[in-house]
Amino acid sequence: MPTGRRIPVQRSQLISVILAIGCFACVGAGLALAATCDGGYSLILFGGAVAALGALFFRTGAWATVIPFALMALILALGGWWGAMVAGCWQ
Repeated sequence: MPTGRRIPVQRSQLISVILAIGCFACVGAGLALAATCDGGYSLILFGGAVAALGALFFRTGAWATVIPFALMALILALGGWWGAMVAGCWQ
């Protein structure tokens, strides 16, 4: 049984470039803020970097990575928020 024709889809690479730059920017800012608020801000930024990397993988067709990257980003962001709360930076 024939499966049908596949139409190639041309995607803009601009969004992928922006996601990659955002990932590196979040990692750099997270490393710069590592000693601030018990490391809470850096963990939140690392969660943003993982989310950007997951979105980049999703755009390239790795659909199975959505749930693991979303969970990692959520755990990092919530852990950073909790660390900042314990350190007294957010009230």
